[in-house]
Amino acid sequence: MELRELLKKARGGRVVASGFLDLKEQEELRLLARREGLELAWFGGLRGAERKVGVLHPAQIPRVSADVWVGWLESAEPEAAAAALKRSLAAEQLGDVRVLENGVLFAASAAARKTLESAGILAGEPPAELLRGREKTRSIVVPSLRVDALGSKGFGVSRSYFAKGVKAGKVRLRGKVASVSDEVRQGDTLVAEGLGQVTLVRVGGLTKRGNYKVELRFEK
Repeated sequence: MELRELLKKARGGRVVASGFLDLKEQEELRLLARREGLELAWFGGLRGAERKVGVLHPAQIPRVSADVWVGWLESAEPEAAAAALKRSLAAEQLGDVRVLENGVLFAASAAARKTLESAGILAGEPPAELLRGREKTRSIVVPSLRVDALGSKGFGVSRSYFAKGVKAGKVRLRGKVASVSDEVRQGDTLVAEGLGQVTLVRVGGLTKRGNYKVELRFEK
């Protein structure tokens, strides 16, 4: 579905989900949603996912979800299995695909499972160790939405320490190497080597001192 068509459907208070979008498409949808005054939440299924489903919704609906399925294809030839997966699904049905030593871990739309079964591809649930991680959501106050300010608070390290990691190219934002002065937007994920990832779930407003009240989701 065209992004502008999604916007039309979202007008009037409807909750509307896109298919999986690449980074360029995500940025386009973000700009369109901001212009229309709509909220936008992102779901990738996998930690640090680059391809994500965007869910447009009105501000009065604080929390939304998306039908994202995380599947596993065990295979002695994972490259071939990944290629078959990509051939069987349309781009909007398939999120990130990660080729591992003994199989393929991937994110897809919930409806994609039937499509794969029809193609003779039987994907199962991923081994627990592939998904194991620590996740925590909390509300904090940050002085700004810059990468160095938000990242240091989110990961619980000093701002100077985090800034060094950013300058060393160890932090990514919207799939690209971040700089300390980049601004993190609602729905963005900061991925920091060795620390995990922090997603800016929601910007709640400003304090009397001009600081930002935000909700962050930390994953390791």
